[in-house]
Amino acid sequence: MQLKMKSKAKILCMTLAMLLQRLPTLPLGKHLSTFFAPIAAHVKTLRALLPAAAATTLPHVLTGATTYVKAFEEIDKNPGTGTEGDAYTFRFYTHGHKAQSYLVSGLPNGLTFNGDKDSPSISGTLPTGGNYEIEIKGYRWANRQGPSTSTYKLVLQVEESKAASPWSGDSTETLDAGFKNSTWFGNFYDNGDGWVYHPNHGWLFVSGSDESALWMWDRQLGWLYTGKSIYPFFFRHSTSKWLYYKERENARQFWSYEKEIWTTYEKN
Repeated sequence: MQLKMKSKAKILCMTLAMLLQRLPTLPLGKHLSTFFAPIAAHVKTLRALLPAAAATTLPHVLTGATTYVKAFEEIDKNPGTGTEGDAYTFRFYTHGHKAQSYLVSGLPNGLTFNGDKDSPSISGTLPTGGNYEIEIKGYRWANRQGPSTSTYKLVLQVEESKAASPWSGDSTETLDAGFKNSTWFGNFYDNGDGWVYHPNHGWLFVSGSDESALWMWDRQLGWLYTGKSIYPFFFRHSTSKWLYYKERENARQFWSYEKEIWTTYEKN
């Protein structure tokens, strides 16, 4: 009896083994693809979202890394140079994508931004002497909205204007070592800052750019008005009266039309 049971069990096992061999097996790759399909789809979704996320986290990118503010270098130089009071224009644009609006900050007095997105420029009159830095930034959309370019810095180097010298005309000859000779004022030393030294008058401060109308500050007489066609007459500001100068050795003598007397003054 036991032998029969063992024989039947053996036959059953062999039959099951044959059936299992004929059953189709599920490949491992198919199992893995089925398992990772949701993950792959999620990765694709993340990759699709990455550009948009990057655009919002990079404030210095207009719509690409190559977009930036640029000057018309053939015409407008950076740094810009000039003298205070001169007319000045600086034109610029965005290389790459076109900006629809701009932010311009740090403009000194006398210069303005035209606000034109098609032909943006800064223009006006150069300010007082010194160095200035103007910042320009382009935006993708109007009203300075959306991604922006990096900040472009325009440097201005402005020289102070120098007042015209009254001694630069045909009536004055320039000599050596700062000395000059005037057809109406005689020989004198020009210090270059308004102060002159005259052998008869001494030190005088001269204000004005036209030799026909000058104010001279005299230490003893105060402000005196004279000029090419007026000298040796002086109009004295403190008394509102006229003086007439007469050259004297080692001294100066003035006739006062107010008091009708001669008065002698030492050289300044």
